[in-house]
Order: sequence, then structure tokens, then C-alpha cells
Amino acid sequence: MEYQYYKRNIDGFLLAWSKENPPDRKPLLLRGARQVGKSSALRQLGKKFRYFLEINFEENKEVKSFFERSLSPQEICEQLALYYKTPIVPGETLLFLDEIQSCKPKPCFFLMKSKAALLLWKSSDIFMKNTQSFT
Repeated sequence: MEYQYYKRNIDGFLLAWSKENPPDRKPLLLRGARQVGKSSALRQLGKKFRYFLEINFEENKEVKSFFERSLSPQEICEQLALYYKTPIVPGETLLFLDEIQSCKPKPCFFLMKSKAALLLWKSSDIFMKNTQSFT
């Protein structure tokens, strides 16, 4: 049986965000209630990129060490690319960091500094002011 994706209101926003010029594009924090389809929406968006890399810090605890050793976005991307055997290319790779609350505070630093790749970040555990809501 094939997986069926159900369109969500946020899909148009995510697509518009993905088409922004890579040097101008900012990391995106996607947060919301559990089980509403955040990860599914990101995986669907990942199909529009040449490469998609999903990293779940709760499922793969070993990857946390990459962020403990270095805060250099280039070094972290190189380690992730080797570990997952997936290239991380600016504008061509959607990098989805899931369950980042399990790996604080290093990924936050990495995301703020990085221009090395397209980054997408999801957590329901972080409070942000001035966020846009989709219903």
C-alpha cells in the first residue's frame, strides 16, 4: 500500500520559503502540536529538492556528538554528509533537523551561523515570538 499525503495549509508557505534565494533564505523553525503532520509536510517538501536529509536526534543519538565536537557549519555538514552518505549542497539539499530539543544548545548555534546548506528545523519544544500561525 502506497503512502498518501494529505495537503496541509502550511504547504504553500513551505514551498515559497524553499524557493527563496539560498543566500537570503533563513533557517525555518516549524513548531506545533504533536501528530498534526509537521514531519510529513517536511518530507513532502523534501521531494522537491535534489537531496533530502532527515536527522532525528532522538532516534540517532550518535549524531549529537557531531555538534559537540564543532560549531563550524562546514565541518558539521561534512560529517553529516559522510555519515548519511548524502551530499549537503547549498540550494539542493533540504536538511531537516528533527527533535532538536534532545540536542541543545548546539544545533541552535549551528543554524544561526550556517550558510552551508538549506536548513529546516522542527521542534514543538521551543518558544518563539512573532511566529506565523497556519490553520
